[in-house]
Amino acid sequence: MKRAIVYLHGFNSASLDLHGNLLTAKEKLAVLQAFCNERDVMLYAPNLDYRDFQGLIEDLLFEWNQLLDQGYDVVFMGSSMGGFSSEYLAYKTGARAIMINPAVSPSTLLPQFIGVTANFETGEPYDWQQNHCDQYPKFEQELAANRQKLDLTLLLDLDDELLDSAATRDLYHTKARVVCFEGGSHGFEHMREALALVERVLFGEDENPVSRLN
Repeated sequence: MKRAIVYLHGFNSASLDLHGNLLTAKEKLAVLQAFCNERDVMLYAPNLDYRDFQGLIEDLLFEWNQLLDQGYDVVFMGSSMGGFSSEYLAYKTGARAIMINPAVSPSTLLPQFIGVTANFETGEPYDWQQNHCDQYPKFEQELAANRQKLDLTLLLDLDDELLDSAATRDLYHTKARVVCFEGGSHGFEHMREALALVERVLFGEDENPVSRLN
């Protein structure tokens, strides 16, 4: 079976530069790309605009369906807001999700960024306002009301300077595989160490060769 990771970056970030190339200057993307190349896994890492979350989800559901039609088994994987989005997409599709330092409550996290005028990664003009924050309670409530069991894996850097990693760990400890790494940051500095777990999610417990990147 063919396998694919749909990787979702965080708020006002990017996975691709202005020329459409993967931002491999970001270590976690470089490590993930090398792993996918080695294990023959397709990596789809689009740039996302969190100002229209409903539209973002619709676009990703379309891509998910396209990948299914091509015979891919898809895992959603994302960092921060991408982690929140990955869980929401798992809820909508039943697919597996790997959440990295996820933004558990975007509606309370994102107002601090009101007034941002440029993309952190690419420098492109970007305007973030209160109405962009106001769309998120609906999606948070959907996840909170969900009673179906999702296949979630949670990766946390314990020294996350933006989010309370201990609170996130406690929130998910009964509904996800939780792996914590000492130190690190909100940007997540342990992708290489996490590859063995990523491999297990992709290939299953019975197909778990030790990653040659470790």
